[in-house]
Amino acid sequence: MARLQAPSAAGVHRPRQRAEAPATEELLRLLSRSADGVFAVDGKQRIVSWSEAAADLLNCPAGQALGRYCYEVVLGRDYEGHPFCRRNCPTMRAARRGRGVANYDIACRRNGDDVWLNVSIVPVPNARPGDAVAIHLVRDVSKRRHAERLAQAAIDTVTRFMSEVPDAERERGPYPAPDPSLTGREIEVLRLLADGLGTEDLARRLWLSKATVRNHVQRLLAKLGTHSRLEAVLYGARLGLI
Repeated sequence: MARLQAPSAAGVHRPRQRAEAPATEELLRLLSRSADGVFAVDGKQRIVSWSEAAADLLNCPAGQALGRYCYEVVLGRDYEGHPFCRRNCPTMRAARRGRGVANYDIACRRNGDDVWLNVSIVPVPNARPGDAVAIHLVRDVSKRRHAERLAQAAIDTVTRFMSEVPDAERERGPYPAPDPSLTGREIEVLRLLADGLGTEDLARRLWLSKATVRNHVQRLLAKLGTHSRLEAVLYGARLGLI
């Protein structure tokens, strides 16, 4: 376990034996002033910086987090309860390439209850070996997730009492059944999404118009039964398509 230096004025803890690049150090100091929890990981997904807000939010002091793998500390799960935080996850694959990803929600078990966190990733370009390659900003969105569940429950209740809706439609639920029979082009798009490419980058890589790329992505999401590109990447990884 890495030894700690005294916390800085900004409340960021780092291992004593390794100093971050000046620009990254300053960025971490600035971010730690926000109410968000902030932590950084290196290319091997070891935690190299852990703010006091992260310690409070994730119920884990810096002494127990620094030097450990992020997925062993955060233990995030997706909407269906599957492990989200894991070795070589799509978000880290994108960060290692210096590419950003859309923010996403994960569920973490804290004190016997699920806490929903929204996570944003800031990739660190040109990181040296052992330095931070991805800065994570996390915030508690449990109230929003609770409101979404209540709204979905209300929708489901209304739907069950709509006599004109066929039984099959009433019982199908909010997510369509996935159809993973993807074309070669759709698998190619999925793998490029896993690398963090956006619509414009996909269009350049595939020599297609942005409108055509968006059509491919929409068909991909529909076949996988997902609602975002990140969800598609995660589900595709579980299916072994990536």
